[in-house]
Amino acid sequence: MKQGIPMLKRLRLLVLLGCALGMLQADLLDIDSGWVPAVGKPGGPPTVVYFVTHDCPISNRLLPEVRRICDEYAVQKVRCLLAYVDPTLTAEAIREHQETYGTAQPAVLDSGHRLVKLAGATVTPEVALFDRTGDLAYRGRINNLYAKLGTPRRRPTEHDLREALDAVLAGRQVSMPRTQAVGCFIPELRRDRED
Repeated sequence: MKQGIPMLKRLRLLVLLGCALGMLQADLLDIDSGWVPAVGKPGGPPTVVYFVTHDCPISNRLLPEVRRICDEYAVQKVRCLLAYVDPTLTAEAIREHQETYGTAQPAVLDSGHRLVKLAGATVTPEVALFDRTGDLAYRGRINNLYAKLGTPRRRPTEHDLREALDAVLAGRQVSMPRTQAVGCFIPELRRDRED
């Protein structure tokens, strides 16, 4: 007679599977060990994830605009999160970077590129806007300050993220849900670094 998996082992497997599935939308731990509510989860506030590297000049140049957007839209209950994508960074290095550029938004080290994969981000600075249903409503550039690498404009003429935020807050579809961000490529992780 064929023996199946004993009941206790089956129960343990189900618990482990449930935990693994729950981690796909689990809360995140920020660099100061505070919990950040899950991104892409239905029922939460609109959430903007800014993908950042500390050494990307384009990313650094756009951080003041990131700060302005976060401050202006906070009154409308928009949540901002900085996702540092370099797995070699330390929490201390991230704090120093935030202090240098005057950003106070919650920051996470996305060392396993969990948020990168969730949003499909490829460069920094790229943003992902998740609406109240947890769906990815917009991904792309913050604005068109950079026409291409090494070619900044004096001032941006298009404000893609602000337009996307205004649409989401008004309950409308984002007219251009994907734009091409210009910046530093997010390198793929080595297998031994993935979560």
